[in-house]
Amino acid sequence: MLSFRVRPRIKRFSNYPVDAVLDCFHDALESNEFKLDSTILKNHVIVKIPEEIHHYWSPELQLEVSENYLKDDDYSDNNEETMIRGFIGPKSTVWTMFIFFYIAFGVLTLFGTVLGSSQQMLDQNADGYWYAILGGVGLATTFIASQIGQNMGNEQTEMFLRLINKAFDQCECADE
Repeated sequence: MLSFRVRPRIKRFSNYPVDAVLDCFHDALESNEFKLDSTILKNHVIVKIPEEIHHYWSPELQLEVSENYLKDDDYSDNNEETMIRGFIGPKSTVWTMFIFFYIAFGVLTLFGTVLGSSQQMLDQNADGYWYAILGGVGLATTFIASQIGQNMGNEQTEMFLRLINKAFDQCECADE
């Protein structure tokens, strides 16, 4: 499936205080349903796939649980006490590598286009366009590789989304 979302973003709000939301995430992570490696540091939740099922394309979940600084804003629709923001994405090394490839091939494409255009305007043999073609092929290859990686990590991404939903469901049940 073709997806243009590079890193799915999470933005949710809760009426519970920050500590209670963090406790809900802790309880959901400690349940036997999810076998995940997690770290909760102050108001950050970092969840990783355990080594026995981890592969190169495995995503990570990073969340920040903080007071909702938008609650007193007259223009905000969200007046809840706590805001949970984060994303599900590749490891930072994988992310950095792909950004490097996109930039390198993009610069090569731009360089080739400018060089080829200049050569063409000067009535020279426009060999610079070959660099543009090479850069375009590199961009396409990088994009295809990123789509394959996203598809390989899709099941684990869905597991992270189920974890988030379970943590919110536990907070709702704790109130009753």
